[in-house]
Amino acid sequence: MSMTLMLIAHLSDLHLYTERSETGQAPANIRYIVEGIVSDLLGLQPQPDLVVISGDLADGGTEEDYLLIRQLLAPLTMPIMAVPGNHDRREAMRLGLGDRLTGLQEGKFLHSRVDADGVTLLGLDSVIVGQPQGALCSKRLDWLEGELRKTQPLTFLVMHHPPFMTGNPHWDAYSLIEGRERFRQIIDASPKRILCGHIHQPLHIQWGLHYGAIAGSPAFQYNLVPGSKAAPAENQVAYSYPLHHCQPDGSVLVHLRHIT
Repeated sequence: MSMTLMLIAHLSDLHLYTERSETGQAPANIRYIVEGIVSDLLGLQPQPDLVVISGDLADGGTEEDYLLIRQLLAPLTMPIMAVPGNHDRREAMRLGLGDRLTGLQEGKFLHSRVDADGVTLLGLDSVIVGQPQGALCSKRLDWLEGELRKTQPLTFLVMHHPPFMTGNPHWDAYSLIEGRERFRQIIDASPKRILCGHIHQPLHIQWGLHYGAIAGSPAFQYNLVPGSKAAPAENQVAYSYPLHHCQPDGSVLVHLRHIT
């Protein structure tokens, strides 16, 4: 298997807002933090070929929020692929960002598909309207099953809610609560790389055949202690975002890019 080198930056949980933070936790200066991330991305040499955002771009999802997001992401010259999170709003997100997001599909759900030389990325909308938990209903899983019939040798799946267990009972109850079993059956024919958000702390897992990664959040992060049963506490920890460097032989190197 021979592929072109590809560099993918994985961001998540920006929680940008203009007037009101839905969570009440996103800091007032979040727009300036995101400006710093954009500046860091532009300073990379080489720059990423693609930026992936795994949900919660907004923290409430008003039309004004997505206009702000559009403005902050405007300096990025590379394609951007994004899926919604539980604090996004589908209609406002499509209206504000639809022509800026690469591979966005038509229809009710904000699914995406991006194909490069040797790499396919499929973005899944796992949102339950009005709920923090995620779901993949039969219609969404049918779409995934159909798209997987033709993919490149290296396949990334992007979704907001993790389909795997984090080990913390608080967060696991708020992850993907519907469709997990069929999702696993559909993807198990070959290894996939699953990029998620929602948990607000970096986490990596080998899930059967599959590599799974959760990105942190520049807005606010938690400190999940392995084996702990306690509800995770918000923690002032350094923020980093991962860079997935796809190699010609099909291997992937994951680098963490730390932001002050």
